[in-house]
Amino acid sequence: MLQLADSALPIGSTAHSFGLETLTVEDNLRVDQLEAFFQHFLLETGQLESCFCRLSHRLAHLPDPEQVEHQWCMLNMQLSAFKTARESRVASATLGRRFLQLLLSLEENSLLRQALQAARAQQVDVHYSTAFGLVGATSDLDETTTVLAYLQQTLTGFVSACQRLLPLGQSQASSILWRLKPILIEVAHKSMSADLEELTIFTPLMDIGSMRHPLVTTRLFIS
Repeated sequence: MLQLADSALPIGSTAHSFGLETLTVEDNLRVDQLEAFFQHFLLETGQLESCFCRLSHRLAHLPDPEQVEHQWCMLNMQLSAFKTARESRVASATLGRRFLQLLLSLEENSLLRQALQAARAQQVDVHYSTAFGLVGATSDLDETTTVLAYLQQTLTGFVSACQRLLPLGQSQASSILWRLKPILIEVAHKSMSADLEELTIFTPLMDIGSMRHPLVTTRLFIS
């Protein structure tokens, strides 16, 4: 679990800011706003992603391989529909695909191989949260542990990106991560009753930041 949730995992996550770079360049996000910003991020994007992570984890326990393949592709297509900003959608799909590829390079697994091949055959994105959920299940990690690890990794990656974009020191970054733990745990537990029909997300600032990122003159990040 610790290795899977390590931000140094070689899948390229450190190259993506998901619109944060634009927000800092345009002075729409400052250090004193970060804790509140990430709290809202967890309650919106974190809630959505943790639900898909959980639902993907449950696929590993379905008895019919064809049903697994169908629901896997449907989950990823539905998550793509929630990601209105192309840049963030592509970033998530890139990380998800590389995550599965990395795991398969470390250890062969028929379910992960099937998931990757099915997505390729149907030209479906493999999102990071769904890939993480499926890998958690095949690694014998329980649902909640997997979701918590995913949220921790995502939040840590975002705070790390802000350290490169803003005058945010190590101690301050650690304090923000520590104080957000209760929200992270709350979001993870709420996702236990995930219902795709009721999921919503409203993150216009980050979406606009992602869409405007290609217009930033000098960039540290891909997204």
